Amino acid sequence: MRHVTAILRRDLANYFLSPTAYLILLAFQAIAWLNFWELVDILTRRQVAFSTLNDPMNTYISGSFAFWIAIMVAIPALTMRLLAEERRSGTIESLLTAPVTETEVVLAKWLAGVFMYLALLLPFAIYLPFLRNLGRFDFELGPLISLAIGLTTLGMMFTSIGVFFSAVTKNQIVAAVSTFAVLFLLMLVTMMAYSYAAERRLAWAEPLRFVAVFYQVHAFGTGRLDPRFLVLHLSACIFMLYLSVKVLESRRDQ
Repeated sequence: MRHVTAILRRDLANYFLSPTAYLILLAFQAIAWLNFWELVDILTRRQVAFSTLNDPMNTYISGSFAFWIAIMVAIPALTMRLLAEERRSGTIESLLTAPVTETEVVLAKWLAGVFMYLALLLPFAIYLPFLRNLGRFDFELGPLISLAIGLTTLGMMFTSIGVFFSAVTKNQIVAAVSTFAVLFLLMLVTMMAYSYAAERRLAWAEPLRFVAVFYQVHAFGTGRLDPRFLVLHLSACIFMLYLSVKVLESRRDQ
């Protein structure tokens, strides 16, 4: 695994050689700023009882429709070129020369995507200390830590999905659209399907709630760090990375 660091440094540098990373970071900064001031406005209204706002972290992040839309767009944009561009330009053949292995390449590409994903979340963390002064709200660290861990493992899973689709095609647009479709399924379709099943009290409502990303993150934001969710994220991540390695191995054998 000694080559992972070198490949990782190259991919992180490549991110900032194009305007895409800067535009995505700017978009998340704007969303964080708007969400922060919305939460401050809620907390400072005299007519609003603070007891009704039991989970401000969800109001700030997971309850934001703009945040979820940005995630669904950002992950495909950040991962679509990781392997697809290498295959399109023909540099994947030189990259996969001994002693570099497919596992090292996939792991480095995935780590680059994860680091960029975590960078997108930094603006939300930057505003948190100001809640104490501007919002006059002493937030608890438990829900914050739980949400940070949950969003990290979720991002690891999402990025692995993007890496997989980037591995199976040379076309970056196809990779991005495929990743977006899967994220859309995990985020919105599962939530709507659960709402439908819960209304009718169907037997499969609870399993749907378990896999619905929105409800997972909502639980994290209230301080409920369910280890089953973490195992689900990490298991899916490992599986998608394994498939990505196998795709690259099959390309080498051809």
